[in-house]
Amino acid sequence: MAFEIAALLFVGMLWGAQFGLNKVQLETIPPFTGAAMRLGIAALFLWAIVAIRRDHVPMTIKSWRDFTIQGLLTSGGPGVMVLWGQQYIASALAAILNSTTPIFATLVTYVVTRHERISGQKILGLVVGLGGVILVVGMDALKGVDKGLLGQIIVMLSALGYGAAAVFGRRFGSISPVVTAAAANSCSCIVMSVVALLIERPWLLLPSTRSLTAMTVSGVLCNGIAVILYYRLIRTLGSIGASSLGYLKAAFGVLVGCLVIGEPFTVAIVTGLCAVMVGVAAINEQLPWLRRTSASRSTTTVTETRA
Repeated sequence: MAFEIAALLFVGMLWGAQFGLNKVQLETIPPFTGAAMRLGIAALFLWAIVAIRRDHVPMTIKSWRDFTIQGLLTSGGPGVMVLWGQQYIASALAAILNSTTPIFATLVTYVVTRHERISGQKILGLVVGLGGVILVVGMDALKGVDKGLLGQIIVMLSALGYGAAAVFGRRFGSISPVVTAAAANSCSCIVMSVVALLIERPWLLLPSTRSLTAMTVSGVLCNGIAVILYYRLIRTLGSIGASSLGYLKAAFGVLVGCLVIGEPFTVAIVTGLCAVMVGVAAINEQLPWLRRTSASRSTTTVTETRA
């Protein structure tokens, strides 16, 4: 479990940095073109790993249909929605709105699939984690609500897509996470390329070196390495546990800004980070005192039943 928690933190850090990379990418590359290029870079990187590892690649129509759906529920859909929304709203507000992914994953699980038990501890984690995100990003970010309303709605819908992806991704449990990531990115890259060709005329673009660098880094790290770990986390921590990345990426997005760009590191940020960590731990049932309480209650219940 220690590896899973470390992987969760690492992916959260990479995806948190992506909010800043998105802004740099959008300076000279529009959303659909940027997404298609980024996914293409990630796919090439991942297929190279698949070839080196000689992983089995399923070739059935059903498998590739599922890969396409998964790709559109992650990078190909919500990923582009966040890019598009960030044209009109601040990164901080986008981080808060997009961090609601665990809540949507829980709702999809409870209403549709019911494949995981939703305990009181997980609900507590959802509430504490979201509160921590708001503290970290800052209450001032919420003042942007109602400005760029369409951008906000799109980013919120992206969180719903990510939540659904965490649930849908359970079906790839028997497939290598590298193969799943490579195939899903490839399928969504094809779809985004078609859309970009139709509406953005990418052949007329003159992207800057700065934007291309941000896009390449994002493709290899955020859509490559991080996505491999993400599919492993769905397998080991479950849909809701993996979706807790929504809180981590918002928190780490601000933390990276403090450490790299030199933004203020305040008491509110420290408090919020602690709340985020407690929330994520609760969602993934890593709070020992709550587990002991739960266990003692179960023991008491069994004793009373026998009596």
